[in-house]
Amino acid sequence: MKRRDLLKAFSVLPIAAALSECRESQYKATPPPKHGGEAVHTLQILLEGTFAVVLRQDINRLTAFVPRPDPKAADLAHYFYFNDPEHNTEPRKADSKGYHFELGAEGLRKYPNAKLPPYINPDFNDFVAETQKWRLLDSLVTINLPIPRSINFMGRPLHVEFGPNALKHTGLMPTNHILEYGVEDVGKIGMKCDDPEGHCANLPFCSPGIARFYFGVRPVMNGLQERQKHAVAFFNFMLERAFPELRQKYELKYIERADDTPESSRGAYPTAFNKVKQSPVLVPEILDSASPRPRLVRVASMVDCQAGGILVKTNKAPIG
Repeated sequence: MKRRDLLKAFSVLPIAAALSECRESQYKATPPPKHGGEAVHTLQILLEGTFAVVLRQDINRLTAFVPRPDPKAADLAHYFYFNDPEHNTEPRKADSKGYHFELGAEGLRKYPNAKLPPYINPDFNDFVAETQKWRLLDSLVTINLPIPRSINFMGRPLHVEFGPNALKHTGLMPTNHILEYGVEDVGKIGMKCDDPEGHCANLPFCSPGIARFYFGVRPVMNGLQERQKHAVAFFNFMLERAFPELRQKYELKYIERADDTPESSRGAYPTAFNKVKQSPVLVPEILDSASPRPRLVRVASMVDCQAGGILVKTNKAPIG
């Protein structure tokens, strides 16, 4: 296989593959590699679902958040996942604080050209915007981070149709963000959070030299059609409340279905980890005509998110 084809193959690996080696110890901190072992050189932060991602160019920080709708708008609510996609957290009550996470620059690699903008995968182009007027809303989850060196994604972007007054008629929407940082000293890296149970440990070093944090949200409803409607409605709600100047320019009318699951599979999430554990069995190494046919499912995400978010560049603090 040519190197170019190999890179293309890696680019479509789902988040499920990236995290599959991490699921057994989702809340256990992993110590830094011992002297002589392979050093951790990369930190990845995975955001899956409809996150608003704001690049604060004035202070070189990134804020990602998922706004909370009015309690009466139950169809816009989300479940939140941190590090363990198998267990969701119920949305908090309207009068309670959302989940807050913050990562400092300690332990991350310092670059002489630190003020250069990060590399952003061109497939985000239809959802990269700029505004000086934005609001940091009451949110289910808010994540404050340094601006990364690169912003990428896994899987394939979804086809979308924009509203009548938008900048374009059609476009592509990635459903996740992979924020990547260089690491100098992994022992100094720590994610602060307000979780009383202290579930802020990073994922194990699942791949050689890489440490990860995972954040995901998915709608509360299970039906495929309901999730599609939710995706459009929530994205437009987020634009209207958080980025009023971008509302008409990026308004959505339609997002294609994110998976190939038939409508009869309501409530089934084939990409999550919460599967019934099966006893190990021996299978023939070579399939023949008597062997049962495998059931293949295209795996695209961990929490079956139907939509991604928007990347917004700004030089201003949020307005009141």
